[in-house]
Parts: sequence; structure tokens; C-alpha cells
Amino acid sequence: MEKTLSSIDAGGRPAVQGRSFAKDIAELALFLDLTEPTPEGHLETAITEITQDRPIPPSTLKRCASEARALMEHAQETGLIIQIERQGDHSEWAVRGALSAWLDEINLTAILKQRALRLNRSRGGRPPSQTRTLRAVKELMAFAQAGRPGAVDELRSIRALIGEDA
Repeated sequence: MEKTLSSIDAGGRPAVQGRSFAKDIAELALFLDLTEPTPEGHLETAITEITQDRPIPPSTLKRCASEARALMEHAQETGLIIQIERQGDHSEWAVRGALSAWLDEINLTAILKQRALRLNRSRGGRPPSQTRTLRAVKELMAFAQAGRPGAVDELRSIRALIGEDA
């Protein structure tokens, strides 16, 4: 059976079992960032590589890709990428091993909470639907005050809908 980069770790052993798909994706994408000359498309390449032998539902894959992106952002913001690159001494196995060790130690939940706070969201993801709706109505009111055609009619339609529910 042919082994891929995602199925072996730095020591040539099978990758860590029980690790999240997000960490596996982040490890391969960061590895590619450090070892490939063109830093574009590595996240997509990693997703394809990690999921080729694993049936992952699309919703789970989307969440894992977002979590992997958060890990990658954290690694870049904290300077970990530069440290690993220096420690690796141009050895791909050393780089892969350092990435693997870091990901085994890092708390994904803590990284996601930091990211959510940085984005001014309590749990990450989109703002609650009510907030999006209120923002859209305020924007529509600003358009109406600026004289944009159709904005006043749209506000009247919204008022009529609210009046029906009240």
C-alpha cells in the first residue's frame, strides 16, 4: 500500500491516531508552505490529500477547513513558522516532525476561542441572524436617508410584514 505524506509522520510511522482532521490538514498545509516555492493553494491541496481515503461529510469538511485555517493563522501570527523553518535546517523530515509535535501539543479549542475574540464574536462563525437582520435594516435606512431609489419602498414592505406579525 502506498503511503502519502499525510499518512506518515516525521519518523516514518503512521500519523497520530485520534487527531482531528483539522490538525492533519493544517500540518500538511503548513508543511507545504515551508517546503514548496509557491505558497498558493496549499490548504486546498492538503484537504484533498487528507480526505482522499476518508469519507468525510461536506459539513464536517467545511468546519475542519476553517479550523485548519485558524491553526495556520495562529502559527504565522506567533512566529512559529519562522522558528520551525530555522530549526528544520532544510530537512523536510525535521520540519514535518516539528509541525507534528506543535500540533499534538496545541489546544485547538483555545485557538478557536482566541480567533473568535479577535473577530469580536463570542463563539466564532457568523453573527446571530437577528444581528445580521438589524444591520441590514439599518443599512437600508441609511440608503433611504441618502435618497437611494427603492429603499423607502423596501422599508415600507418591512413595516407591513412586521405589522402583520404584531
